[in-house]
Amino acid sequence: MRRAQSTRHYARPSLALATDDMGMLREGDESSEDALRRQLIEREREIDKLKLTVQTLQDQLAQRPPIEAVQELQQEFKNLELILQGTQRENEKCMADAERQKMREKMLERELTRLAGDNWQMNLEITQTPTSANPLRSGTNLHQRSNTLSRAVHSSSPVSLRGSSHSRQSSFSKQVVVDQNQYEEDEVAQALEGNDEKRQKEEYRAAQRAHLEQLRMLILGMEQRLEVREEKLVKVVEKAEAEGKRYEAAAASVGA
Repeated sequence: MRRAQSTRHYARPSLALATDDMGMLREGDESSEDALRRQLIEREREIDKLKLTVQTLQDQLAQRPPIEAVQELQQEFKNLELILQGTQRENEKCMADAERQKMREKMLERELTRLAGDNWQMNLEITQTPTSANPLRSGTNLHQRSNTLSRAVHSSSPVSLRGSSHSRQSSFSKQVVVDQNQYEEDEVAQALEGNDEKRQKEEYRAAQRAHLEQLRMLILGMEQRLEVREEKLVKVVEKAEAEGKRYEAAAASVGA
């Protein structure tokens, strides 16, 4: 009886409290699992994205030419740039030489115009004339004509006025002789000056022809170098295209 009475007064445990505790534990376990599952799904998605990116990069890398071909093309491009710069410098130098030549021609033309007149081309024997071919002979002919003129002047004086105008005739004859000598000296000086100008003109023409020949040889050399470079460039481009086609075929076979 005592035992029954003593146990009767114990308080029974609450079933609702136990149920609530189990529910709380169950809810906590499920939330942590859900979080882990969600994180795992996110990581798997990131891994799939990274795999797709890696595959895309690998495909692009397979389509690209090898690094040796790229370096060779870059080196060829640098060489072509150097050739282009050298050609431009040579062209500038040739243009400067041509400008100097034009300035020299203009200076010579001004000097020839000052010395030989505006029609210096005709005066400098562009078309040979007998008078200009032998200036000394022309001076002799002028001398003979002047002598004939002086004799005619002396012979044409009237007999009735010879005594009264003897001094006047002598002064006139002296003036004619002085003019004649001055004219002959001018003719000789012009002849010598014409010879000097002719020699200078011939030297100038020879120098101009030599300069033109140098320019022609320079242009021919430049054209030959450009042709060689162009042939090399065409071969490099053809090789690159062949390599590209080969890699495309290899990529297509790998993809298939």
